[in-house]
Amino acid sequence: MPIALALAVLTLQPPVGFVSHYPMVADGAEVYGDSGATVALIRAPWELIQPSATEWSPDIIDEQLLWAQEEDIRLIYVIEAGPAHCASWVRELVAEAGETLRGVDGAPHPDPSIFSSVYVEHLDAYIRRVVAEIRDRDTEGQVMGYSNGCEWWYPSNVTFGELERAAFERAMAHRYGSARSAREAWGLAPDGRVERPPVFFDGTADPTRLATLIELRERVDASWCPPQEDAIEVEAGREYVFEADVRTTDATSGGALLQIAWIPAAAGPPVTVSNSPRVLTDGEWQRVSVTASLPGGADRAWLHLKSQVRGTAEFRNVTFHAAGSETNLAEPIPGAAGPGPWTFIAWTAGDEAGLTEHHGDGVLRTTYDPPPTDPVPPLWVRDWFDFMGDAVAEFIGHVADEIRVADPTCRIVTYLTFAFASPFNWDYAYEYNIHPQKVFAAREYDGLGMQLAAADGDYHHVTAGIDMVRHLGDPWLIDLQDFTAGVYIGSEAMTRTTLAGIAAGARGVVYYCWWGTPDYDFYQAWPEGELEGMIAEGKALLDRLDGGRAQVDVALLHPMTPPYAGAGEPDPGRFMLLYKAVRRLGLGARIITDPRDAPAGMPLLTVDDVPGDLPIDLLRSTEKGNTPPMFKFLGPDASVQALAEQLSERLGVPLPGGAETFHWIGQSGELEPVALP
Repeated sequence: MPIALALAVLTLQPPVGFVSHYPMVADGAEVYGDSGATVALIRAPWELIQPSATEWSPDIIDEQLLWAQEEDIRLIYVIEAGPAHCASWVRELVAEAGETLRGVDGAPHPDPSIFSSVYVEHLDAYIRRVVAEIRDRDTEGQVMGYSNGCEWWYPSNVTFGELERAAFERAMAHRYGSARSAREAWGLAPDGRVERPPVFFDGTADPTRLATLIELRERVDASWCPPQEDAIEVEAGREYVFEADVRTTDATSGGALLQIAWIPAAAGPPVTVSNSPRVLTDGEWQRVSVTASLPGGADRAWLHLKSQVRGTAEFRNVTFHAAGSETNLAEPIPGAAGPGPWTFIAWTAGDEAGLTEHHGDGVLRTTYDPPPTDPVPPLWVRDWFDFMGDAVAEFIGHVADEIRVADPTCRIVTYLTFAFASPFNWDYAYEYNIHPQKVFAAREYDGLGMQLAAADGDYHHVTAGIDMVRHLGDPWLIDLQDFTAGVYIGSEAMTRTTLAGIAAGARGVVYYCWWGTPDYDFYQAWPEGELEGMIAEGKALLDRLDGGRAQVDVALLHPMTPPYAGAGEPDPGRFMLLYKAVRRLGLGARIITDPRDAPAGMPLLTVDDVPGDLPIDLLRSTEKGNTPPMFKFLGPDASVQALAEQLSERLGVPLPGGAETFHWIGQSGELEPVALP
């Protein structure tokens, strides 16, 4: 079939499918098409196709194209070559040139900088060659289009290199007229270079709060631990529980935690570590624990009572035992003078003179209290994160540009990892410099593919993500999954999530994944017929809504801002409550980050419309899989109902009952309700 005809036919078939790792992972590949899927997101991995500067192995492509023919599906090729997927031989060249990312202490990170000329030169060459290879081998028109990379993240805490600094200086000189003017605008002495602000993220994935930006001088990491040579010998295949009473006082940032460093008997660094939740206890003793099993390559447990607190952290009543056993294997903390077998190690401190330790009466204490200095100017911090978000968006767009150079007729559906963070987990958005609204404004895409996921069945994470970008193009659900419960959430909840995403405006659905990632594999996850039923319902709704558009009734001002020095909303609870109340009213929303973007004449709601006396219970967690924890709104439902009633009266709309409903404007202009099951 000619390629143009194949693409025309495909537009008549609602695009629904899975991320597939075929042929690297082939389980269930022979029945993929039986699910009802019409597309597959497939990988073109740089590491495997070009394993060295002189090797080129495109056989994977032939296998994928043949598989697509056999399963009667179309392919979206992920050009897997972003910083996280840079080929090893290119990483070596980048490292030799000193163009990798760099951490707070200047230590090199394995990933290349997006400002690395060495990386970009080899990246561009690979993109053009592999896209041309796919285009020429696709004689039957199996390829629908491309994704310009995946696993997009650019962690803030490793952007301390010269390349990032120099690019920031150029951008700020352009914005303010000169580097001197930029420094003056920030309240700094005018002479000197433009530097990256000395802040880093602290507290990512803390269970009840957003991570915060703290100044480098506040950074501390100290341990009470036995000598490494006295680490506890443990048995493979058994779970172990490490517990202690923990108390923090006068804490302004950070947290205290317990850590098991799993080490080999021979000298060497830990194979891996297992951490408890990091806690702040406001002066009360709290029992904290971590349960984990011995990983391969290790045979000893090295116990750490860790303080990352600006303030004081105390530890007492330490136990370490095999699950089901009452035998304490940990050394006790002496009740009299001396810490006994526990030693103090200061791994990091922004101001070493401010770090002290004390022991006595069975308690080990760590205090970090650096002397006060002038805070980092907030405008400097905002300008830095605005610059980095734009820079990453531009780089992702550059990858799309190179794909189009090789195949000007191709369609590009993005695969924007960390897009799930923007609605309710925006500390991740800033920490990893991924902002969907910036990415999609930087280029025109055929599909705004976003990694979106529910949290324990709460599909509002998905619909809110679409509400943030729908005005910029056609959203797609990419990596659709439940990041809290995995496939164990079941077909009913995942079907509802799918339909909600489509009802909010998604034009395609790609689940993560067919097979290859524990807890997230859809193949063989549910009883026979349930997967096929979900696919069929999604395709049917896509078909029904084709040619229409989601109705938008209100604008919601998102409170997201770099979480530094008390700026912005300290937690996502109020915005989650506001969004849920709007959805309970059945109103379509456009989520904006600047009040100037509110459509003329449309009601604008903000978190200031949420009464402070409405209780909100949140928890950030991941029970299954290896994805970042997401906030779960635990209620109470009475708060959602109360706010919906207040907004109903203010906006002059009735408070509906029954299932949540989305409203569409069909091709004929008629209003068409879509009620979720």
